[in-house]
Amino acid sequence: MTQGDDQAARVAALEHKVEALSGTLKTVLTTLVIRGILTKEAVAQILAETKTTVDAREGQAEIDQIKQDLPNYMRAAMGPPPDPDEHDH
Repeated sequence: MTQGDDQAARVAALEHKVEALSGTLKTVLTTLVIRGILTKEAVAQILAETKTTVDAREGQAEIDQIKQDLPNYMRAAMGPPPDPDEHDH
C-alpha cells in the first residue's frame, strides 16, 4: 500500500467515524426530546453553543447539518402519522 493509499484510507475511516457519531448524536437528541427530557429549544441552544466552540468551518457545517436533519429523525422516531380513516373498531 502506498502512502497515498494509506492516507486515503485514513481519511475515509475518519469520514465514516464522523458519520457514525453524527447519526448517534441525532438519535440521542431525538430520544431525549421524544421522552420529554429536552425541549426542541434546548437542543437548538446546545447545538448553537457547540458551534461556537468548533473552530473549523467543516465542523460548524456538520453541526448545521445535524440541526437540519433532526426534524426528520424526530418524525421517523414517532412512527407513521395516524390514519384519519382508521377508527379502531
